[in-house]
Amino acid sequence: MSDDCSKRAELLTQMHGLCKNMNQTFEATLQMSATKVELLHQISCANEQNQQALQHSLGLDAAAITRHLRKLEEDGFITRQKKAPDRRATFIRLTEQGTNQLTVLTEQKKAFQKRLLSGFSEQELADFTILLERMSRNMK
Repeated sequence: MSDDCSKRAELLTQMHGLCKNMNQTFEATLQMSATKVELLHQISCANEQNQQALQHSLGLDAAAITRHLRKLEEDGFITRQKKAPDRRATFIRLTEQGTNQLTVLTEQKKAFQKRLLSGFSEQELADFTILLERMSRNMK
C-alpha cells in the first residue's frame, strides 16, 4: 500500500478537514475570527497591552497584527494610542463596547466548545490532549 493511500495519510486528511471545518464553524458562530477573539482576550487580561507584546504572544507578523487591530478599532472594540516619551510604541485598550462584546463572545465560545466536545468522557479528553501535545512536539 502506498503512503498516499495509507491510514496515516487518511488520518492527516481527516484532521485537516476537521480543522478547516472547525475554524469555519467557529467564525460563523461568533461572527469573528478566532485570532480577533484571542486578541480581545489578551488585551482584556492585561487591561492595556503593547502592540508588539501582543504580536509576539500570538505569533503574528507585524502586518497581520496591524490589520486585525485596525478592524477591531473600526468596530469600536479597542482604542490604540502612542504614549510619551517613546511615541513609537502603540498601546491598546478595550473600550466599553469591546468589554461587552468579549463577554458575549466568551459565552458563545464556551457553548461552541461544549457542543464540539459533547459526548466525550473526561478520560477521552485527557487522552486526546496527550495525543495533541505529542503531535505538537513532533512538529518541532
